[in-house]
Formats: sequence, C-alpha cells, structure tokens
Amino acid sequence: MFPDPGVLYPLVSDMKRTCFLKNIITKSNIIIGDYTYYDDETNVKNFEKNVLYHYEFLGDRLIIGKFCQLASNVKFLMNGMFHMMDTITTYPFMIFSEECKAKYPKEAKFPFKGDTVIGNDV
Repeated sequence: MFPDPGVLYPLVSDMKRTCFLKNIITKSNIIIGDYTYYDDETNVKNFEKNVLYHYEFLGDRLIIGKFCQLASNVKFLMNGMFHMMDTITTYPFMIFSEECKAKYPKEAKFPFKGDTVIGNDV
C-alpha cells in the first residue's frame, strides 16, 4: 500500500527532514510528480533555494517526475544562468531597465535551452 501523496512528511518515524516535495512547492514554474521526496537535514523548505537562475519571465520550467529521490543541497541550474555571446557585451542590461530593453536589437536573445526535465524514478 502506498502512502498518501498529500501527506507532507511520509516517513513512519515522522522525521521532518524528508517530505513529499510537491506539497511544499510555491512556484508555478516548478512541477513535481507524486511520491517524489526531498531530504534536507536543515529544512525541507530550502528546496526552491536550490533551483538557481530560475526567472519566471524566461518561461522555463523545472519538471520532476514521480517516485524520484532528491538529496540535500541538490542544485538545478536553469536558463537564467546563460548569457548572450553574440553581442558587444555579455552583461544583461535589458533585464534591468525598460529603456535598455528598448535599445537592444530585436534579434538579440538569451540562449534558451528549454525546460529541465527529470523523468520518473530517478
């Protein structure tokens, strides 16, 4: 018999360092499958801090399947870590002001690698 995927802390010993991950996610661009759990020796609510450079305006998602096991301090590097390499500078001026954004060439784009997808049972 499977535990209820809606339970926050699934271990029978009621340890608070392991949780079913989808029950603590607050960001809409992070999607977690049922029964995927995360273990964090400090606080399970630290998970979203380990999803780095994940800016909603880029539109990428972190998708993790069902029955996955994620350990403390796992890191996911998202699309926001990439910089344009075909412009005069790699500095992302256009994300800091509308004035700079308006002056950038329309064809200038940040490299976009798509969603980060972790399959089931990983």
